[in-house]
Amino acid sequence: MPFKMAILPPEYQEEWPEKIREAIPGAEVRLFKTAEEAETFIAEADCAYGFVPPELFSRAKRLRWIQCNAASPPPSFWYDALVESDVTVTNFRGIYNDHVAAQAMAFVLSLARSLPEYSRWQQRSEWGPVLPTVYLPEAKVLIVGLGGIGAETARLCAAFGITVTGVDPRVKSPPPFVTAVHPPEAMDGLLPQADFLILVTPETPETIRMIDARRLRLMKPGSFLVNIGRGKCVVMDDLVEALRKKRIAGAALDVFEQEPLPPDSPL
Repeated sequence: MPFKMAILPPEYQEEWPEKIREAIPGAEVRLFKTAEEAETFIAEADCAYGFVPPELFSRAKRLRWIQCNAASPPPSFWYDALVESDVTVTNFRGIYNDHVAAQAMAFVLSLARSLPEYSRWQQRSEWGPVLPTVYLPEAKVLIVGLGGIGAETARLCAAFGITVTGVDPRVKSPPPFVTAVHPPEAMDGLLPQADFLILVTPETPETIRMIDARRLRLMKPGSFLVNIGRGKCVVMDDLVEALRKKRIAGAALDVFEQEPLPPDSPL
């Protein structure tokens, strides 16, 4: 059935309209680099890809489907008119599992082998002593969030011999490569046991500022924090303080509470 589709920012590729038309003959697909450019077309569109801001949504009289450009859209993606409408919103599932899990594993390996410190020495043309390392077959990792990315991260960690424990509000039985899974309320008791804490959580009211000064104090001395979930899950000022006071050994962050980081950020 022919349909009209609007492709909107923030993420798109120029060749998508042509590829969709080839796959679905008769489809009318238009790419817009700004929401303002789509104001006329959106009135007749059946579906849209990307972020549909409230003012554009108010013009979308035929819209039935929005495909979000992210696996876990930020809270700003949602607004009352969209939530209360009959428009179906879908997201991506599974397509980022290997990419993001590989990033998490790269962080774990880098921290375990002290690579950031060696890199700083190299940049200063210095030669220092051999630094401590983490023997991964004796290490324990706590993964918070056992969706597709978290489960793939667990698989990669297990391949290096790491013992994996998980925390998830919905997963009740341990997925492959995870020795045990616990509800979120058990996290405080698990933090002192983990050599690596890996966050793979979306941004929700329950996860915002989840890792604060209190929980950083609960982490095992010499342990590491890895965040590949959402930046607001970690209180940055509290993390900086924990690093300065060496309460934990280090952190690797793919996301931040404020993005981009301001120039004066210690991180």
